[in-house]
Amino acid sequence: SAAAQAGLTAGDQITSVAGHSVTSSSDIQSVLGSYRSGDKISIVWTDQSGQSQTAVLALTAGPAS
Repeated sequence: SAAAQAGLTAGDQITSVAGHSVTSSSDIQSVLGSYRSGDKISIVWTDQSGQSQTAVLALTAGPAS
């Protein structure tokens, strides 16, 4: 997936999607609801070592495989 290619791994904590603070998966779904496949968004997360990471991802249709 684009998130995995950006370096996001299991156990990392997503803190911001497209400039919106998020604290739960429902927050993420709410933000992503206004975007379409192919749109590019920024994502910020804290990795398991406590470091903040940022990437720009292109959204794809459907769940990640």
